[in-house]
Amino acid sequence: MILAIFMGLTALNVNAYRPVDKEVTVATISFDKLDNQVYKANVVMSASGSEMPFEISGDLWQVDARVIKWKGLLASLGGRPGYKLDRIQGRYFTLEDERTKPRSVYALSNPDVGFDLWSAIDRLSRHIHWFDAEYGSATFLPMADGALFSIQLTSNGLIARPENDRAIIAIREWE
Repeated sequence: MILAIFMGLTALNVNAYRPVDKEVTVATISFDKLDNQVYKANVVMSASGSEMPFEISGDLWQVDARVIKWKGLLASLGGRPGYKLDRIQGRYFTLEDERTKPRSVYALSNPDVGFDLWSAIDRLSRHIHWFDAEYGSATFLPMADGALFSIQLTSNGLIARPENDRAIIAIREWE
């Protein structure tokens, strides 16, 4: 009975991870400036089309994801890598601002049910070489009024790409 419950929870948690076969756009993020160092970030998930607005404080933003990769027998049986966007966060240019100003960190997905599948696979992968659990982060990029970025997941991790002139200009001015 306990094994059946565990297997059911595992299946439910695995289902929360979206499959990845090649480079794929997993989300788009647009920014509207609300105040000095405060932006509205609108995250649109590619798989579901759902929109999530967040108020992000800072000068820069970053998205993190949890990735599960199947290896060996599990991969040959059709196991494909899966991802779950984990969080979005803001960051300030200066250390002083980082220490004294409000931080912004928001979840982009619901927590796993019953147990944390990614953490369990991460622990197990040290002993059983059938899978890997990886944590991916896109590089911090600048927020700018009207900027639009896409987030791609590749076999090497997350990549954030500018999708309009305002985003391109923001990156050039930042570099």
